[in-house]
Amino acid sequence: MGLSKVDLKDYKKVRNKDEQKDNDEPQKENEFKVGPVRSTRTYISSAIDVLDKGEHRNIVLLGRGQTISKVVNIAEVLKRRIPGLHQLTETESTEVVDVYEPKDPTKSLEKQEVSKYICGLSITLSLDPLDTSKPGYQQPLHEGEVTEEDKERRANRARGDRQTSTRGRGGKGSISSGRGKSGRGGDGRGASRGRGGSSGAQGSAKGGFKDGSRGGGSKGGRGGGYR
Repeated sequence: MGLSKVDLKDYKKVRNKDEQKDNDEPQKENEFKVGPVRSTRTYISSAIDVLDKGEHRNIVLLGRGQTISKVVNIAEVLKRRIPGLHQLTETESTEVVDVYEPKDPTKSLEKQEVSKYICGLSITLSLDPLDTSKPGYQQPLHEGEVTEEDKERRANRARGDRQTSTRGRGGKGSISSGRGKSGRGGDGRGASRGRGGSSGAQGSAKGGFKDGSRGGGSKGGRGGGYR
């Protein structure tokens, strides 16, 4: 049913039938439905991992609407990271049905469905030859245009990303460890301030060493705070 924006002023969009269908269908490991949220680098790394496993000889990148340019960018980077990739680009127009419900449930209005067409793009990158007779076929790039992915560098970068994501939690711990009252001695001051070891540190600090120094409390604090 076709409705104008004026007709829909009393309605709100609640869901998209096509999106719900996509969510219900299981996604293949070598198929990537490119969306606006995940970064381009994430898709590139995931695609390289799939081909590195050796279980698949090709990957498929799918995008619609505003994500089409993102699909193209991902494909261009992959072709310059993995040698020998054949490319087949295909376009499509998909019908999408938006579902609208009345904003005010007390009004005698019925649910409405509005159909529209969205352009889509599919890019297949394959280590095996593809159909060269199709207009969207592109042969692999020359060797001089390809710089193979540095797997060790990518692994280190992935580890760095994981460490960055957990750094906030560690930071909270280090802040709380600086609130202790004890540990006045020497190089152990920072560690003896921790809450976990503050009571033990106070006891050691009060007793001190035989020579009268108070450094023992600091070292005692470190042992208790980090266990």
